[in-house]
Amino acid sequence: MEFEEKYYTSQDGLTLYYRDYASGENTTRPPLLCLHGLTRNSKDFHQFALKMRPSYRVISLDMRGRGRSDYDPVYMNYQIPTYVQDVQTLLKEEGLSEVVAVGTSMGGLISMTLGVLNPSVLKGIILNDIGPEIDPKGIARISQYLGKSVPLKNWSHAVMGVKTISGPLFPDYSADEWEEFTRNSFRQRDDGQIVADYDPHIGTAIAESAENAVPPDLWPLFGALAPIPIMTLRGEASDILSADTLNKMAERHPEFTKVTIANRAHTPDLREARSQEVISCFLNKLNG
Repeated sequence: MEFEEKYYTSQDGLTLYYRDYASGENTTRPPLLCLHGLTRNSKDFHQFALKMRPSYRVISLDMRGRGRSDYDPVYMNYQIPTYVQDVQTLLKEEGLSEVVAVGTSMGGLISMTLGVLNPSVLKGIILNDIGPEIDPKGIARISQYLGKSVPLKNWSHAVMGVKTISGPLFPDYSADEWEEFTRNSFRQRDDGQIVADYDPHIGTAIAESAENAVPPDLWPLFGALAPIPIMTLRGEASDILSADTLNKMAERHPEFTKVTIANRAHTPDLREARSQEVISCFLNKLNG
């Protein structure tokens, strides 16, 4: 099998799903803990995990409200602090005292928060197109579709819709890659209709949070990560992580690697040759 399907129980009783890709080697290297973006799930990391599995154990989660994990009946729990608790519960479940976090977008925010609360557990952090400042242009773009997906008749309609919204993110994708990306983004209900593979109430939680809270200044959070080596990948055309913010991150962190991935926006999919090259290099340095 390519991976083992596992479940665990969250601190508040939800059943959460994760994939465990066992390493092909008997290795003492810390596993890679893959944390997905806002409306994404563990399937996003499948090809990346297969690439890394010969040398590293890879664990990828479906955060609550996504994929095969339970949806939360209290939608305001769809917040970073709750997700961090879920990750900490998983680490305890698996008996993991040290990992390398690979966090895409929201997953990067989870990784940074975990690194502040429990720095000893993170040997390193790989941030995929996210930082302590989020470009308002990207927030505006995401808010146009977050939680507003409607059921689609078939997979062909779903692929067309995804290409319309996400075409600029992956301008070189083949038809097969668009098919895979779409099937990673949607699921088929028992009635045959295709729906987004996340709880639409995630959008409600974010909208209500935005109305009632001032966005936090995340630079102090980032500053507290100084003891942890960090590499950040930025899509060349990203509207979430600006080039200016990436440069500031490099200036303020003592052990920082910055990489720009050509022909990508928000976010690189980690299958790019350049992404895999720099990630392997970063991991090799971490592991001596």
